[in-house]
Order: sequence, then C-alpha cells, then structure tokens
Amino acid sequence: MFAWGLVMHSLVMALLFGLLQLPEGTVRAIAAWKEIGLALLVLTVFVRSITGRGPTSPIAWPDIWVSGLILTAILFLLTENLWLRFDIPAAAEYMGFRDSIYFMFLYFVGRGMPELASDEKTMRRLFYLVLFTCVVGALERFFVSPEILVAIGVASYFQDFLGVAALMSDSDVGFGLPQNYWTGIGGHLVRRAGSVYLSGQGFAIPFLVFFPLATSWVFLRVKRSPMAVIAYLLINLGLLLTVTRAAMVIAFVQLVLFLALMHRPEWAVAGLALATAMFLAALLVVPGFPTFVWYTLSLQESSSISHANDWVNGLAALAQNPWGTGLGTTDQTALRAGLKHITGDNLYFKYGVELGLTGLLFFVMTLATIGNSAMRLYRHGKTLAEQRMGMTIWLATIGIAINGISTVAFNSITLGWIFFWLAGATVTMSELRARATVEAERAPSAPSPNPLTLPTA
Repeated sequence: MFAWGLVMHSLVMALLFGLLQLPEGTVRAIAAWKEIGLALLVLTVFVRSITGRGPTSPIAWPDIWVSGLILTAILFLLTENLWLRFDIPAAAEYMGFRDSIYFMFLYFVGRGMPELASDEKTMRRLFYLVLFTCVVGALERFFVSPEILVAIGVASYFQDFLGVAALMSDSDVGFGLPQNYWTGIGGHLVRRAGSVYLSGQGFAIPFLVFFPLATSWVFLRVKRSPMAVIAYLLINLGLLLTVTRAAMVIAFVQLVLFLALMHRPEWAVAGLALATAMFLAALLVVPGFPTFVWYTLSLQESSSISHANDWVNGLAALAQNPWGTGLGTTDQTALRAGLKHITGDNLYFKYGVELGLTGLLFFVMTLATIGNSAMRLYRHGKTLAEQRMGMTIWLATIGIAINGISTVAFNSITLGWIFFWLAGATVTMSELRARATVEAERAPSAPSPNPLTLPTA
C-alpha cells in the first residue's frame, strides 16, 4: 500500500489541487502523508527491535555510511545558519533535508523487514505495480491529449503548487505542461508519456529499479509463462514511450549485465545485434534522427548544454566550498524555495555541493556497499526470491550510479523511497545468508565411512 501511494502521489495531488481546487494548505497537509507514514514505520521497526521481536542482524557497512550521511545532514540543518552563517531560509533547509536525506530512513525500515527480500509476494506485487503504470502510460500517450492533461490540473500542480514555473513549457508550444513532457527530434517536438507521474522524466527515472525488477521476475525462474513475457514486453513499451535516452541506455546496460550473470552471453550478443539493427533502421527511416544523434554525441543538444553548464558550476562550487554550501541550495529544491540553484542535473554534485566532500564520500560509499551486499545476496541466496532481489538491487544501484551523472534521480520519490526500502531488506538478508555460509564452512564435517570396512555383526 505504501508503494502504491508513492507511485500515485503526483496524480492524486494534481487532481486535488488542479481539478477539485482544494485549498493549497489542505492539499499540502494531505501530501505530507508519506513523511508521516515513514515516521510511523521507523517507530514501528524501532519498537520491534528493542522488544526483541525484530530480526537480529550484525552491523553492516551500508549502516555506517547511511548513518554518516544522515548525521552530516542533521549537523548542517542545526548549524549551517547558526555557526556557518549561510543565511539559508528555513523553508529551503527543511525542504533540502526532505529531498536529499529524509527518505533514506526507509533503509533502516527495510533493515527491520528482511521478509521483503525473501518473500516472493513482494516482487510479484511490485511487478504488477510496474505493469499498471506502463499500461496507463501507453493509454495516456495514445488517448489522452495535452488539453486533457491541462484540464485535470497537471500544469497548475507543477507551476502553482510545486513552484517550478522555470521548468514549464510555453502555453503556445507545450500547452504549459512540464518541459520534460516533450523532446525535440529532427526539429520536431515529440511528446513523451508521463503515466501517473505526470512527466516524461518522472515516468522514466523509476525504471532504474523497475526494469531490473521486471527482468529478474520474468527471466530468473525455472519456467516462464507466456503471460509474464507479454507483460514484460508491455513494460518495455512503457520504457520506450518515455523517449528518454539515458533511461533506455541504462536499461540496455542492466540487461547485458543480467545476461552475463546468468551465463547467457549468446543472448547478450543477440540483443546487441538486434539493438544495433533497430538503431541503424531508425537512422534511415526516422526523419531528423541522425541530426538528433549527432547533437547528442557532440553535446550540442539543449539538454546536454544545460548538463555541461551545471557540471561546471558544480565543480566550481565544490572547489570553492569543499565543506559544503548548505541544504537546499541545488537543483529543484532551490528553485522551489525561491533561491538561485548553484548546480543541478548531477546526483553527486547535489550531495557534494550541499554537504561538502564528507557528504559526497558518504553517498558514494553508500551506493558501493549496498551494491556489494546485493551481489552477495544474489550469490548466497537460498531461494529464487532472494536471488531475484539481490540481482534487482545490484542492477538498480549500477543504474542510479550511471544516471546520477546527468540527473538528480532521487527527485523521483518513487525511485528514492522504494530503492532504499528494498536495499535495507536486501542488506539484512545478505548478512544473514553470509553468516550462515561462514558458519557452515566452519562447522566440522562428519567423517565419511570407509567403503573398504565391512560392517560388524
């Protein structure tokens, strides 16, 4: 239910604010359901732990790095204006803490819920959730016009409620919808599918965890059903309808790594040949596509230019202030708080610029150690459910690490919240399985009977 709420959050809030026109304060109070729900989950897991009803697991390396990142952010929140004299508005501080750190408490919720990684029902339910969003995205792309999106309050939600007017398109060209609802190919605007996330980028980013989840669920099993394969094809259709280059390239990388771990190199070669053939066909058939590819590779495309500018600003800010500039000073958080954002379009610069080199180190080590724990669970998992979850989180971690170069992926609450939730459960189960393996190796083996010794009477 919590995962469904995260996925449907933007659509429900847009309907309440834009279509039903409820007061802004009322909608903001309703929108805080996820923060309140997370606090209740943390409290529940804490009570289970101190009463001895929760799982017992040794401290793992990800615990240290996630805790260090959270504590660093809390110290900034308490001291950046009082001692460091950053003079950042309180609203920007709290919004920065929420957007960058708060959802990571779900990691510790997952640490207390290892059943998420061992119970096959978890991945089945998430698979259905992914399939639902992709079907909605396909139907929306073909049957819901931009005028209908404006009528149900999408433009009003982003511009007036979220306060990101700078990221909105012109009313004459893009109907006043978010800019990432459109992309230019060969001088023509092509509309992306937004599904329940109400933006093309918002629909694409969750695939960093959803695509490996669907791939593991369908192909990491003894026998595959035709219906599961059809559902998987629909999920791939949803990914294609996002028309997001980075998401599709990362999905291809994740698929190649999956096939390599499955010891199916022939499938990887066949997939590469098919992708190459489709790419060459698009170069020949789609008008303007060669120009689009050249502009992308040569960093002349508009989004590439904006990425480069933000990276330069991020490097300069990190060099000038290696101790950090404070929470809420980068990316969309700064825009929503009415500040001039220092940098954006890079997940590493977000943590490095806001929390300094210390925060950047903690963040990088968080991804590295979570990925390592996920791989251990894949190798030592006793059931297919555990191996699937290990594979999913490992591939998702790689996807986030790559995508973070050009996007602040955790702006998607679906990705950030669900990833750290499942990552915590994966780490706990990985530690339990690794400890069981070590104990089994240390246990003295029973002496084997001598086959030459005859039994006595």
